[in-house]
Amino acid sequence: MKKSTRNTLIVAAVSVVAVDSAVAQRPPPSFAAVEGYLCNFTEGKDRKDLDKVVKKWNEWMDESKGAPYSAWILTPVLRSANMPVDVVWLGVWQNGFDMGQGMQAWMTGNDGLAAEFEDVLSCAEHSNAASINIRPPADEWPTATGVVTFSNCSVAEGKTIPEAMDAHRAWAEHLGNIGSKSGVWAFFPGDGASASDWDYKIVTSYADFVAYGAAWEAFTNGQGWAQAQQIMDGTVSCDSSRLYHTTNVRNGGINPAPG
Repeated sequence: MKKSTRNTLIVAAVSVVAVDSAVAQRPPPSFAAVEGYLCNFTEGKDRKDLDKVVKKWNEWMDESKGAPYSAWILTPVLRSANMPVDVVWLGVWQNGFDMGQGMQAWMTGNDGLAAEFEDVLSCAEHSNAASINIRPPADEWPTATGVVTFSNCSVAEGKTIPEAMDAHRAWAEHLGNIGSKSGVWAFFPGDGASASDWDYKIVTSYADFVAYGAAWEAFTNGQGWAQAQQIMDGTVSCDSSRLYHTTNVRNGGINPAPG
């Protein structure tokens, strides 16, 4: 699928998925607003320094009584050489209205916390995305810590975003059949995202490394790869995943699978 800009991809995703939803008698999709910071620690700083600032930030968030917001710190575990970051900050608002309110509050009255974050982290990218849930995670989500994978996916020539989403829903049904508790989302890149040749990211959550290992076993020795090939072949292709350990630093009560 050929793209022009990130914004046009989001508009296209919203439009065509909505149209597909109407045709298939599914409710229109509800997108959550996601932001991500790709960061490295500044000289002499480490995770302990970041945690100190996060504690202050959480207190500020409580006092400001702003829009609900959930946040995670992601630490790379299995990654490629072209993703040289120490940590990723992943934040989620339920919708664009909350995102706007949250960004406005931060820009106009963060009590110097922005400078404290910048003293600890140097972030090469700050971007947003529109997230749609494909498979709800387990009821206990979000746990204090967990594991998440990100894959870049491209829609085949002549195919559409709705057809790709249907393929991922079919895979999600397969996950249910094998007893998986993983959550699955599609992230459509928006403002600030680096130029690339993929269309969206597939994000999969796991409770811990044991659950990730079980998924790996089911995909390889359990022949899940054959099922995936049958479902995805000719519609969408996704590259190898990057694996991160996650720490939930704020739970704003965001619904992971809005109706």
